[in-house]
Order: sequence, then C-alpha cells, then structure tokens
Amino acid sequence: MATQNAPGKNAPLRRERILGLLAIATLAAAWWIGLQLENSGIESHLRELWPRADHFEKTTAGFYAAYSDLKAKQLIGYVGTGSASGYGGPMTVAVGVDLQGNVQGIVVLTQRETPVWFRKVADSGLISLLLGKNYQDPFRLGQDVDGITGATVTSRAIVESVLRGARAVAGDQLGLTLPAQASSRINFGLPEIAVLGLFALGYFGHQAKFKYTKQLRWAAMLIGLVALGFIYNLPLTLSSINKFLLGFWPPWQTNLYWYLLIGGILFVFAADNKNPYCQWFCPFGAAQECVGVVGKARSYSSSRYRGLFAWLLRGLVWFAILLALLFRNPGLTSYEIFGTLFSLMGSSLQFILLGLVLVASLFVKRPWCAYLCPITPIDEFIRMVREWSLEQWRTLRGNEKRSPAI
Repeated sequence: MATQNAPGKNAPLRRERILGLLAIATLAAAWWIGLQLENSGIESHLRELWPRADHFEKTTAGFYAAYSDLKAKQLIGYVGTGSASGYGGPMTVAVGVDLQGNVQGIVVLTQRETPVWFRKVADSGLISLLLGKNYQDPFRLGQDVDGITGATVTSRAIVESVLRGARAVAGDQLGLTLPAQASSRINFGLPEIAVLGLFALGYFGHQAKFKYTKQLRWAAMLIGLVALGFIYNLPLTLSSINKFLLGFWPPWQTNLYWYLLIGGILFVFAADNKNPYCQWFCPFGAAQECVGVVGKARSYSSSRYRGLFAWLLRGLVWFAILLALLFRNPGLTSYEIFGTLFSLMGSSLQFILLGLVLVASLFVKRPWCAYLCPITPIDEFIRMVREWSLEQWRTLRGNEKRSPAI
C-alpha cells in the first residue's frame, strides 16, 4: 500500500519542481530579451550636451566631436560616456567636454536606481554642481562635491560616471595627461562588522546545547533593526537580488557588505538549510515583532488558504523579477516598504501600506513576512533546489554503490 500511495504523495512535489524549472526558463528568456533591447541612445542627447554645436561627427574611438560651424568645422569639444556602479546597477552618463577638459554638459543615459532616490538626487542640483569641473579635479563626494544625504550610492555613481567620461575624452581625444588613479580601497566598517556579528549570533543561537536562544534572537533582531535598519538602511530587498541576477555585480571593495550578507545567507542555506537573515536579524521583521509585543500578536495559519496565499505570492514575485530582468532595472518592481520606514521617504501609497502593515502587526505575527515579503518565495525556492540536489546526489551515490566493480 505504501508503494501505491507514494506517487500521489509526490505529485505536489513534482508539480513544484516543474513549475520551478519553468520559472527559471522564463526568467532566463526575459534576461536575454532585455539584454537585446538595451540601448543607451546617446545620439538623441548630443544637442542637449552641446547646444552651441551645429554638427557632430562620430570618431573612430566611439566619441562624438562637436563643431560650432558646419562649413569651417570649428571644433569646440567632444562627447564621451562614463559608467559607475549605482545602488541598482551600472549607471551610464554622457558628458560634453570642451578643449580644455572642462565639463560643459551632462545627461544620464541609463540608470537603475529606485525612482524615489534618483528623483531626490536629480532634483538636488548635484548635476549642476559638476558643470565646469575640470578633468583634473578630484571629484570627491563630500569634499569638492556636495553629496545628497541618504542617497550616497546614487550620488557617488553620478559623480564617478561624469569623472570617468571627462577623463576618457581628455585622455583619448585631447591627448591630455591624466592624474594618477588611486587604487580602490576596501570599505570595511561598522556595517560589515555588524553583519558578521549577526551571523555569529545566529550560529551560536542555533547550537543544540545553547540555553538562551530566545534571548539571543531578540538581541540579534534589535541590533538588525537599529544598525541595518535605522542607522544604515541596508535591509535585503528584491532589488538587491535582481541586481545580482542581472549580472550587475558591484566592485567588492566598495560593496563588501552586500557580498557578506548575500554570500553568508547562501552559505548557511547550503550547509544547514537555515535562513539566518529572515528570522534572526531582518530589520523589518524585527520592527513587526516589536509592534507585535505591544498587541500580543499571534500566528494565524489556515490550511484552507495557506496554499492559495503562497502561490499568489510566488506568482507576484516571479512577475516582479521577470519585469526587472526584461527592462534591466533591478528596482523597477521592488515593492518593499522598508525604505519608507527607515528613511521616512516614499509615495503616499507606500506610507498607507506601511501603516496598514504596522497596525496588522499588533494582532498578526509578522504579517508582511507571512503574506507579502518577496524574500519568502525565494527562500522556498532555494530550499527546493537544495533538497532536489541532495536527492539526486543520494541517488547517484546509491547507484555507484550498487554498480558491480569492473
């Protein structure tokens, strides 16, 4: 009888694996299509970069020469591009540079930042501060260039892109001597120390003989809430994951925090099948639990609707990742409200949703995590892949042991 029931019991598992493979196939197709459609479109911005120019010619090196007199061909400058890593991925900027190496025009060609943060930087006047800068200037954010509070990564990406574009024109087209380029420094500070410490707390808290797991978990959650949430605003989001899926891997020297966080989560998953982030030091999860203590929130689990909610969330997250890959913008469909809480920035809809979630947290334990968090389906997918891989490995090992020696 057990043998007869096995196929029926395994049917849901087989269905999940088939749907998982289909999800991977469709996401891979979206990634490829998005790559083919990507186009910076610098030609349409040439007049904006050089309003005084009457004529443009593309050079053999891919730059554009700007002339003020079509007949006399009086050269007034060049247009080049520069790229740097922003919060959501690579940012590309077109730069108009005169014959002395001074920046005369700036246009952001492609950017993948969270809309509210990019709008904050765009409206701040940062770009106008860069006009007139010379290619020899250091372009140091917070020193000769004022940064934008709360949007440092986006501000730095714009500044570095303009600097690289200006120096590319100066070196390749004007033949000017470029300043010595400083080597990338490894940023290892309090955020990196905090995330390593939180992983350590999770490791000790999961030891079988440890008696104070509950107390240690609360300590980890509060540290995550304060440090990763309110102080540094560095929670794990869907846009962070989309960025890595798109291949927008930022320089590890200046983004060590994200490599430690995501790499640590994957390592613990692979080794122990546990998610050390969501239950132990997710700042938004901690915020919900703190509110829940006030209202004595409890878990509600209805087997009747649990599967429906799970599949609805999986479909939502799949569609969000699909659009992000198709349009090659990690933050395009990131719908989390973490930034709304920790930075007090967001749309009216985000503030309304945040309020509803916090009110619900008084009565329901972690309502966002249970019904809306995009990390939950990704967690489930990783567990499915891990179990499937281990199953195949056991089958392979079993076949090797049963095979007769030759």
